[in-house]
Amino acid sequence: MITKINTDIPTSVNKDIINNLYRATNWFFGSDKILNINISNKDAGFTLNTTMNNHDILNTYAKVIYTMVEKNTFMKFKKIDRIYWNWYHPGSDMKFHEDDLQDNKFSIIYNLHDNDGGTELKVNNEVKFYKSEESTALLFPSKIEHRGVSPTKDLNRFSLNILIEI
Repeated sequence: MITKINTDIPTSVNKDIINNLYRATNWFFGSDKILNINISNKDAGFTLNTTMNNHDILNTYAKVIYTMVEKNTFMKFKKIDRIYWNWYHPGSDMKFHEDDLQDNKFSIIYNLHDNDGGTELKVNNEVKFYKSEESTALLFPSKIEHRGVSPTKDLNRFSLNILIEI
């Protein structure tokens, strides 16, 4: 159900992606589907949706990651539905959510660097934590509740969330 995949994408490529993310425009506050931003609440990090925007280099990197994940699994992917890049800091606080409720939708969470943040997935009311490990991806049905976990010691956590159709 939840598959952990080592993509073997080199550190130099991940650093190039992060450099492009630092320069990218159109970041917005992440909302985990509940947009309730005020100065008294913690934010849910930042999100950059490159699916619709003109971020050709970031979309190309996402397609390479998508291909490497597919190569290392038994599944055949049909298409990418959405590309979200996520940027968390120690003050970010994310809520559990599903990416999609359809049976033919899967989520890929790809970690761009090692840090003490990660991803939590809730299966049968049990929460499992997956620490951010560079070049590692999680593949799981999009209807599984999950959330990003911000770093506490490291200053940043960058990850990629790709919603796919199988």
